[in-house]
Amino acid sequence: MQHFPLKINIFILLFIISPHCIYSEQLNSFSDSLFFFNTNQVFIPTESSILESKNGITKYTDKKNLRLDIGVSMDIIGLKNKNRVYSMGADFFTFSNLRSESNFKFPVDAIDYMFGLNFNFRKIISSEAGISGRLRISHISSHFEDGHIYERSDTIFTPIVFSKEYIDLASSLDLNLKRNLILKIMPAVNIIFHSIPENISVLSGQLGLQIRYFPFKKLSVYLSNDIYLSKVNSDTRLSENFEAGISIGEINSRTINLFYTYYDGHDYRGQYYGKYLNNNGIGARIKF
Repeated sequence: MQHFPLKINIFILLFIISPHCIYSEQLNSFSDSLFFFNTNQVFIPTESSILESKNGITKYTDKKNLRLDIGVSMDIIGLKNKNRVYSMGADFFTFSNLRSESNFKFPVDAIDYMFGLNFNFRKIISSEAGISGRLRISHISSHFEDGHIYERSDTIFTPIVFSKEYIDLASSLDLNLKRNLILKIMPAVNIIFHSIPENISVLSGQLGLQIRYFPFKKLSVYLSNDIYLSKVNSDTRLSENFEAGISIGEINSRTINLFYTYYDGHDYRGQYYGKYLNNNGIGARIKF
């Protein structure tokens, strides 16, 4: 079993008394003050969930590589019914592996493309708790780009074909532990119904835990950790993605995240399928 230096059960956060209530009402009109625009997503995943639309960049501290995220996940049409809301939306995003060179150059090594439909719901259980769920039907493919450096070989290189179509089922329980402290629990399962290569494991699982604290109305700190159980080439492994950061923005608003991240486990990039990945990084992300 892979040893993880960062465990889910080490989440410890110092409590600071604050009069701010995280379930504040939405702004009804513009005013002469600083504000953040609202988001419209019914299902909100953990910060450390990997296959999600993100916009930002991560610099790995132990390698001359960066990760660039560009994408969007939006609700298009919705239906409200008492204390429930349903929506249908779409996902379009990429995550790229860049090389860092002199003169501020970042050649693109490889890129993963993902698009699909999502179906979501959210239900308010009480003023202290809410549940939500999401079903995604998606396609993802991966490609080497012109910035990739191929290993020297006497054989002719044949490009790797990597793509998969899958169904992703996820749920989320959000608990207001205190007036300014939120716990999110997010289990998920991924089911692949077509893939190239064909030996990709059909079923994989995910469990995410996240705790977020608001010392101020427009500033929060968070610890987020997702564990993935998957099988790659007969190797069953627990992979971990940990993220700790600061969010500038209100709850359920567009925010700026500054974070540290740690990953250990199966390489999630399609062109490096079957390999092991371990890295640390710092980054910035704009959440829509």
